[in-house]
Amino acid sequence: MRRKKLLEITLCAVLMIGALLCCMQDASARETLLISGNADLYPIESYDRGRECYVGLLPELYERLSEQTGYDLVYLPYSKNTTQAQQTANRQADIISAYPSGTVDSGAMRRQVLLCTIEHDGAERAIYVGFTNALTPELAGALAQALEDLSGAESIGVLADYMNSSGAEAYRTRWLITLAALIAAMLAAAVALIVFARKKRAEQKANALIDPRYGIGNDGYYLNCMETLIPAPLRSIVYVFCIGCDMPSLERRFGEAEREEIFSRAAEYLRLDCGREEYLACVGRGMFALVCQCGSREAAQQRAEGLIRGLDGYLAGFRAEYAGAFRAGICSLSENPDCGAEAALYNARQGCAHAFRTETPCAFSTRGMIDESEQLERLRGSMSKAVEKGEFEPYLQFVVDRAGTVVGAEAVSRWQNPEEGLLKPSKYIDLMIRAGTITELDLYMLRCACVQLQTWKREGRGTLWLSCNFTRQSIADEKILARVHEIVEQYDFTRDCLVVELTEDSYAHDREAALRTIEGLHAMGLRIVLDDIGAGYSSLSDLSTYPIDGVKIDRSIVIESALPRTRALLEGMIRLSHDMGIRVLCEGVEDKATCDAVLAAGCDFIQGFYFSRVLPGREAESFLRSLAARDREEG
Repeated sequence: MRRKKLLEITLCAVLMIGALLCCMQDASARETLLISGNADLYPIESYDRGRECYVGLLPELYERLSEQTGYDLVYLPYSKNTTQAQQTANRQADIISAYPSGTVDSGAMRRQVLLCTIEHDGAERAIYVGFTNALTPELAGALAQALEDLSGAESIGVLADYMNSSGAEAYRTRWLITLAALIAAMLAAAVALIVFARKKRAEQKANALIDPRYGIGNDGYYLNCMETLIPAPLRSIVYVFCIGCDMPSLERRFGEAEREEIFSRAAEYLRLDCGREEYLACVGRGMFALVCQCGSREAAQQRAEGLIRGLDGYLAGFRAEYAGAFRAGICSLSENPDCGAEAALYNARQGCAHAFRTETPCAFSTRGMIDESEQLERLRGSMSKAVEKGEFEPYLQFVVDRAGTVVGAEAVSRWQNPEEGLLKPSKYIDLMIRAGTITELDLYMLRCACVQLQTWKREGRGTLWLSCNFTRQSIADEKILARVHEIVEQYDFTRDCLVVELTEDSYAHDREAALRTIEGLHAMGLRIVLDDIGAGYSSLSDLSTYPIDGVKIDRSIVIESALPRTRALLEGMIRLSHDMGIRVLCEGVEDKATCDAVLAAGCDFIQGFYFSRVLPGREAESFLRSLAARDREEG
């Protein structure tokens, strides 16, 4: 009989524990509401740094409110850098807890519940609990009513319990020797497990939405906003901004601490600039997403341009070099109606990359832009080994003197990519500069030029000169002189037949480093030419600062040389160069009229399709042989 009774009690306990575990599973599906707490309103609500949680009257009331409403009410992680006003403006919380009147925007609240009044600085201030616009009107009303329904006596009782619990509590422990007591302990453990699991899951949900470094949302918060806070009727006016940086460029220019300061200051500005109906999140290192509502495409562009201008000014206030670190890409949900959150952000990122390429504050994403970006991503993945694999080929474009005689050539690269086919430099040079691999290509082309010059010398064409390009990144490399010297010394040719063309950005960025490198190259016997003079980056002082042998006038000036003002500019540039003992080459000459114009202006050398296309190696040799045959016939 006794055994039967014990079996019944045990079975009952097992069933009760099973039921509780089922409840625990159901609890995991409960919706979480986020609370922005007041860390300094003891004993109503304050943050206990030792226990790392909020304590006081309100946390206890929220426990009871959670039991009544079926929602998990969870505090956002505490951050000394984030205020309730900021979390209200950024719509990061559903409930703003224990805020004094006037400290947050009441317009952001659907409902406010007056909690109490306190005396502060000789005046009474009302303390509210607010339910924000992130909640539906129905839910905000239900929660406010439930909080108001908690009687004043109950609130006072909770406060008294909390105050009395601050001292050490003593518990009398006795061994349980009956089966009933054992069952009670099992049930208590199950209940504690349920409560702990619920709290842990709720805390994890809250922590998963906040970037602790900057006190703003993270990528999870962005996804949550896009999936739950954007009503379908409003998608036509919603735009996703990606505010990003050119990370490879920042890594070359700044150290880790400086980069983190840039990102932190940027997050600070964006948080302050974020509007009421906008959602801000950090979605990657140096990358932020802003979801906003704009009445038109033009309004979205104005918002993005103003944001970047303001951000530039803010960063420049800390250090002038920080300006220009960010650009913005824009994805319109009305133009991309099937875009989910991740696709919209991806599209906006392509717009941001395009803005950097075109040096504009912002750019909308387009299908063509996305296709181009996807191609660039494929190229980025393969270019690091492309030089080693010999996928780059030297092409030559010949140069003539004033009499039309071939006197030299420029060596340019083409990438024979296995997947994409033959690519021109415009497809990969900027990409390699940002990735930091351009120096290897420049040195590879230098070696190709040395090989060609040695071949020409052995064939009796030793007077022909050959130029190759060096970028800013290569010129700024401290080891570049030693590496150039090592390559050049392996080949037999007259040194002044090798011409180094410095692209404009190769000396405009760091004049001191450029000067040291240019002087070192000149000391080796190589000739130095400034490329693309007149394109916009260089200044005339560069002609006197550096030991320059020649300049190449940009094709944008050459092709308009028939215009009176442009012709006057061209003639002035050539005359100034000649007065300084510098010879001039005009590139981009494509017809007889342009050729006659640049000759009349006084240029020394001409380069362009009118005389020679850009030729692969074998065709370049055939071109020279045909010229030699013609000269023999005429001779």
